[in-house]
Amino acid sequence: MGFDNPVRIILGSCVREKIAEECTGNRVLIFCTKSALERYNRDPVLAALLARDNIALEHAFDSNPSVSDIVEISKKYRNEIIDLIIGIGGGSTMDVAKVASISIPAYRRGISVTDLLGDVEHFSGLESIDCIQVPTTAGTGSEVTPFATIWDYSLQKKRSLSNRTMYAKKAFIDPDFLTDIPREIAISTGLDALNQAFESIWNVNANDFTRPFARRAAVLALKALHEIDESSRSHELRKQLATASLFAGLAISQTRTSICHSISYPLTLKYGIPHGLACAFSMLEVYKYNAAYISDDIERITFSLKEDPFLALEKIFCKYNLRSSLKNALPEEAIFSDSIEEFIAEGRFENNIRKCSKSDLLRIITSSYKLALS
Repeated sequence: MGFDNPVRIILGSCVREKIAEECTGNRVLIFCTKSALERYNRDPVLAALLARDNIALEHAFDSNPSVSDIVEISKKYRNEIIDLIIGIGGGSTMDVAKVASISIPAYRRGISVTDLLGDVEHFSGLESIDCIQVPTTAGTGSEVTPFATIWDYSLQKKRSLSNRTMYAKKAFIDPDFLTDIPREIAISTGLDALNQAFESIWNVNANDFTRPFARRAAVLALKALHEIDESSRSHELRKQLATASLFAGLAISQTRTSICHSISYPLTLKYGIPHGLACAFSMLEVYKYNAAYISDDIERITFSLKEDPFLALEKIFCKYNLRSSLKNALPEEAIFSDSIEEFIAEGRFENNIRKCSKSDLLRIITSSYKLALS
């Protein structure tokens, strides 16, 4: 049993003002999406940072970054001197920054991102570029994990890259970024944080270090999701959301995710369902499947929450019409049934605390689909 996470965490209002200090005397490559750039330029602190002469900006990647995106980025900067990489944004942006911190040095040695995905031995001897993560949403926890999701659209599948060298050096977590976050993004990322918290609890890799983080994240996320519309006015709510995301990220950095995340990836790839909502698709059914195996955790969460967590989760589904959102995105039953094997092949089911047979998984997926359409 252990806990090992080397990321230095700087959490609090206005901590983004300290990022500029990290850039002094360094040649810096910042990753952020094109759509977010306009918003960041309205923030005086970020606008001043992005305008610096020693800063290069990169936003040539999709919201669900692809293998080809990483290949092109690695080629583009293979001959550039880069002292520091910064990812400013949501999970996808931070994932790209994380991968680039190792794929650029790898490319200089003739090692492609495909090689890294195929064999962990290719990481041997590689020294990553220092990386700082700055989450502007509250949900992914990517700033404190060594994992990154890359999408292989040619094979129609999700790929995962994971190595200790991909941990960020520091994470600057500023709840003030959540002041003007779009409602649908706040809900989706909040659901992602909540799901990560639960998946770390009903996980064979959970231990006495990860469980307190995961339980606290679950309580904070369940409370905050009920009040998401107040985030622009409530500093305390923004702090709750940011802390829930951080604690869930710290938990999954040790345990990894499980069933709900595995099921979510084909939903995003095939039907374009946002990641957090895709995780929520099976959360109720997986909760019921595992409840007897996590009774102590449920009891502790209930005590802190002053409410049964399953009922609190159902209320969130109702308040934000999540079933309606899922129903609008999902195909008719015959089409969905034809692709159900793809959901089972995605992996990570082995992390679940209760052993799942194929028939169990089929039942969970089928029940979740019927619940979404009810």
